[in-house]
Amino acid sequence: MRYETLSRSEEDEHGIISVKEIVSILKHIAENATQVALYYADGNYFVLSTLLGVNDKGLWLEQSTNERDNKRILESDELILVSIHLDVKVQFTAKQARSVEYQGYSAFHLPLPKIIYRLQRRESFRLEIHSTKPLSCIIPTGEPGSVQLHEVSLMDISTGGMKLTFTEGDIELVQGQSYENCQIKLPDMGAISVTMIVRGMSTLPTKSGHHIKRAGCQFVNLSTSANILLQRYVNSMQRAKNAS
Repeated sequence: MRYETLSRSEEDEHGIISVKEIVSILKHIAENATQVALYYADGNYFVLSTLLGVNDKGLWLEQSTNERDNKRILESDELILVSIHLDVKVQFTAKQARSVEYQGYSAFHLPLPKIIYRLQRRESFRLEIHSTKPLSCIIPTGEPGSVQLHEVSLMDISTGGMKLTFTEGDIELVQGQSYENCQIKLPDMGAISVTMIVRGMSTLPTKSGHHIKRAGCQFVNLSTSANILLQRYVNSMQRAKNAS
């Protein structure tokens, strides 16, 4: 979850200043245990954290297990926080981090931001994949000569990336690692080959004791032909949804 430098027009377009709405968005992130990327030292470094709590005055963020990171975060003049809310990137800045304890956790307390940005791009509209019309991605792993192919289900897709869901043990994806020659078959349109980087991972327990994993992936240097085909597929599925 990389932060973005926004122009004035983008700030005006994507900014939210309502305290009630800001609190609602941040509470949703906290309740769903969605990862938060916390950038510090002029945005050159980051840690992944969890939002522990929110009220109309501020928020509590779990500290890192690395004390050096925590020290530099407390010393930073400005922090940038990036997360996901309803499949849309959320970004805001904060100052004056304090080290506190929150419900037994070592935490940072930050003032409630005066403005947050929901960065949903029209060109990267995410299409939710329903079970009635499933999509899957074939991901090759392993060294040359011993490559294994794994078929993984998609939760959503856009021209910017996709979210994958799979059972623990199906495949071992590594956050920050890139995977080449991944194949996605688009019904009635053909297949595209993509290179992806795993940007975020989460694990959800099930009643049976197993774990479901989810991975947010970003496409890298998507070819023009793949971009056009994927955009055509997303548009056609969205039109069909609107017509139903």
